[in-house]
Amino acid sequence: MTPCAASRADATRLHFHVSLNEEHVFLDIALAPDAQIGLGERVHHYSLLTLARLRLADAQRGLDASSQGWVDVGCLSQMLGLDASHLNIQIHRARHQFAQAMPPQAQAAAIVERRRGEIRFGTLAFRITRGGNVEGEFPLPA
Repeated sequence: MTPCAASRADATRLHFHVSLNEEHVFLDIALAPDAQIGLGERVHHYSLLTLARLRLADAQRGLDASSQGWVDVGCLSQMLGLDASHLNIQIHRARHQFAQAMPPQAQAAAIVERRRGEIRFGTLAFRITRGGNVEGEFPLPA
């Protein structure tokens, strides 16, 4: 990856906009302060939001970055009220939407990471806003 492409990938930031009742989740991608891509409202954004919240909670507890956010796929399925195959479809749709929206040079970062039986939100920076109030940011502000 060229240095310019690396800096664009590092600048990528997701912004979750969540309604107070959590019925609606909109997602935006900020590539730079003046470049933003709106991904709209999709059902799979709630699954991403749940993974992002798990990663954020672990970061706030001070867990090492390599341990943050990992959750058993079966546990996540239960949390979301989905069967495992439906969860996999949602993750596939999220990855596909993300890949389609991002310019090729900024696709280096994975939105979702997997290891045997577990899943987590990737290393992308994000902000969660619920009902107009910032719920949290990852990585944590210095």
